[in-house]
Amino acid sequence: MKNDFGSILERRHNGSMKWEAPYINKRFHTHFQTEDQFYPLFIADMDFKMDENVQKRLMKFVSEGDLGYFHVQDSFYESIIQWYDEIHHIHINKDWIVPSIGTITSLHLLTDLFARDQNILIMTPVYGPFYNCAQIGHAYKMSLKNKNQEYLIDYDELEKMLKLHQIDVLLFCNPHNPGGKAWSYEELNQLVQLCKKYQVMIISDEIHGDILISDKKFVSLIQFFDIYDQIIVSSSPNKTFNISGLSTSFTICKNEDFNKQFNDYLSKLHIGPQRIGIYMIETVYNEGKQWYYDLLEYLRQNINMTMELLETTDMKIMKPDTGYLIWVYLPKIANIDQFVIDLANETHVLLETGSRFIDNYEGWVRINTATNSDLLKEAMMRFIEFYKSYK
Repeated sequence: MKNDFGSILERRHNGSMKWEAPYINKRFHTHFQTEDQFYPLFIADMDFKMDENVQKRLMKFVSEGDLGYFHVQDSFYESIIQWYDEIHHIHINKDWIVPSIGTITSLHLLTDLFARDQNILIMTPVYGPFYNCAQIGHAYKMSLKNKNQEYLIDYDELEKMLKLHQIDVLLFCNPHNPGGKAWSYEELNQLVQLCKKYQVMIISDEIHGDILISDKKFVSLIQFFDIYDQIIVSSSPNKTFNISGLSTSFTICKNEDFNKQFNDYLSKLHIGPQRIGIYMIETVYNEGKQWYYDLLEYLRQNINMTMELLETTDMKIMKPDTGYLIWVYLPKIANIDQFVIDLANETHVLLETGSRFIDNYEGWVRINTATNSDLLKEAMMRFIEFYKSYK
C-alpha cells in the first residue's frame, strides 16, 4: 500500500457535518464541545485526505485563475469512458453521458422530469432521500426480504406491485444502501425483464459501485441497455474519492430522447455542473487509480476488523459487497432511535440510526468504517460494551 490512510484529516473547525459539534448535538441530543472526543461513524463520507497528485493538479488548476463560464470538454467524457472500461469492463459511448449536479439531486431532477404525478416504486430499507424523490409523484413502497442477512427481491410481489399500482418509475439502489449488496446479473436481469414487460422506467443510483470490497462483481444496469432502453443510471466518483462537497455527477443513458429531454430540462432551469467539480471528476478518474486501489485494501481491513469484533455479540451483520458501510441488526433493541441517542451521550459513539432508511429498519444501525482503524476499533469496543449492558 503506497498511500497512508491511517493519518486522517483534521476535519474540525472547517464545517464538516460529520465532525461539527453543533450539528452533532442537534442530531444526537448531545452537548459536545468542539474539542471533545467523539467517534463520528454516521454520515457517509471518509476521513481520508485526497490523493497528493490529484491535490497538486487541483491547486495548479485553481492557480490559473479562470473559473468563468465554460463548456464541458471531450476529456471529461473520455475519463468516464476509460474508467468504466478499465474498472468495470463496461463500454459506454460519449453521447450516453449527461453532466449533472449530484447523484441524488439528479434523481430528484429525473423524477420531476419523467415522473411528476406518476406512480413511483422504491424498495425498503433504502437511503432516505429516495422517498423524498418518490413524493414528486405517488410513492409506493415494497419491502426487501432478508434471508440469512442478505436482501432479496420477491419478484412475484414485485410483479403484483407493478401491475396493481400501474407503476411508472422504479427508483433503484445498486449497490444497495444501507445493505451494501452488489446485486447479481441474474437478479438484475429478472428486475429488468419485469420492468420491460410493464414499461416501467428504471432510475438507478450507482454511486457506491466502484468501492468493491468483496470478491463479488458489481453489475451495473448499463449492461442491460441493449435489452431495455428505459434505464437511466446516476453516478459519480464522489463517494469513491471523497469529493461529495463538489456536488458534481453524471447520468448514463442510451435512450437519445431521454438524454435530450434531460439536457433541455437542465438548460431551461439554468442548472449545470460547476467547473471545479467537472475538472475533479476527470482528474480523479485519470490520476487516482493507485490511491483507489490502496483505499480498497484499507477499507477491507477496517471492515474485517469491525465484523470480527461485532461477531463476538448476538448482533446480526449484513456483510457488504461494496462501500464502507456496515448494516447491523441489534436483537435486544426495541427503539433504535433512542438507543442511538443513548449510545452517543454515554459513549460518544455516533452511528446512523435505521429510521433514516424509511421502512423495515427497527433494530438496525449503519456503521461508517472509512476512518482511522484505531479510532474505529475504540468506537466498536465502546459500542459493544454499551450494547451488552443496555436495558
